[in-house]
Amino acid sequence: MENNVIKVKLWEHTVGYLFWDKVQECSVFEYEPEFLKSGLEVAPLTMPLNAQRNLKKIPWLGNKDQLYQGLPPLIADSLPDKWGNSLFKSWLRSVGISLRNVTPVDHLSFIGSRAMGALEYEPARELGDNSAFSVNVQQLYDFAKQVLEERENTILNAENSILWQDLIKISSSPGGKRPKAIVAIHPLSGEIISGQGLIPDEFQHFILKYDDNSAYPYAKLEYLYYLMALDAGIQMMPSELRTYGNVSHFLTHRFDRIGNKRIHIQTLAAMSPLSDSYEDIFTVIRKLNLPYEDTQQQFIRMVFNVVARNVDDHSKNFSFSMNNQGNWRLSPAYDLTYSIDRDAPHYLNRHMLTINGKNEQINREDLERIAITNDINDFKQLISRVEYAINNFEKYATELDIPKQLTHSIQADLIQLL
Repeated sequence: MENNVIKVKLWEHTVGYLFWDKVQECSVFEYEPEFLKSGLEVAPLTMPLNAQRNLKKIPWLGNKDQLYQGLPPLIADSLPDKWGNSLFKSWLRSVGISLRNVTPVDHLSFIGSRAMGALEYEPARELGDNSAFSVNVQQLYDFAKQVLEERENTILNAENSILWQDLIKISSSPGGKRPKAIVAIHPLSGEIISGQGLIPDEFQHFILKYDDNSAYPYAKLEYLYYLMALDAGIQMMPSELRTYGNVSHFLTHRFDRIGNKRIHIQTLAAMSPLSDSYEDIFTVIRKLNLPYEDTQQQFIRMVFNVVARNVDDHSKNFSFSMNNQGNWRLSPAYDLTYSIDRDAPHYLNRHMLTINGKNEQINREDLERIAITNDINDFKQLISRVEYAINNFEKYATELDIPKQLTHSIQADLIQLL
């Protein structure tokens, strides 16, 4: 595709300009001079406004690590993960566009204003009318399954062209492995519409995570973990289970939207690309000068992930939020669930981030050492609260009608801190 320069925007500001360099096989980004005066540190640790290269007008090259796809970490956060990428590639094939001709910058132009967080990209390649439309959850869910199962065999035709456009609009920007959609829901009527772009005032923004209606209750388990996390004192967005077509799906309010106002988000992967430990998260918290409450909150989340066996704790599953005054805070927690792959080898079920240099067999002493290093005075009570919350697993599993055999199997796998 064409090597257009795209404009990166944040709220009413032009942040800078991005294009793909075919020779270097990565993107090139340069801040808009006026934005350098704004004081809005959109990437305070990787691309600070007062960096010498900005003063000398030296552009920033993208990160060639696979995670960043040749984009600056600040911007790579706007690309989807496994689910969104699979959907986007399937759609490109269906309309006859060669994957080898599409760069990550082209992908951003397709995402346009539909990215998670507050960054937007212009010029955007429109996918039909971008106004809100009614969503038939079951119909789109069935079509999404068809796309992913048949992949190259699912082609664009007169019968499914609207479904393709609708699916791309609501499902191609969020991260994560599992199928999901960006929607808005009326709190009284339950009406569900697309959540991209502006939504009517009375609607609320949600991420809908599809269950796959298999024997394994993904949605119910994530909701169970949400309930335990609240018991543990973890800050999360309000979440719920809803049933469409006899399938339960997990829905959670978006923390990057307040009404139609966008919140700037950076994952740990974007904020600090070399971070590979929980200690690194606390380092970022200190560098951003966040309040003690955020340090304490991050400690609770770390303990919860260990005890509850949430080993999918990679650097994109922790985020920081910035408001339009430029103030950073730790984002609400998300993607908390039992993430052990019961069919995978043991070495694939280790924590993604290390604790005290370990990604398995983490004990109370390891957790307490992190607490002491980060001046968390009430760590014993915090650990006890997490343990008490995890003890509610069987109670919640019974209430959610999760099969007893699976309940007891997972419960036996939860960690007893020594």
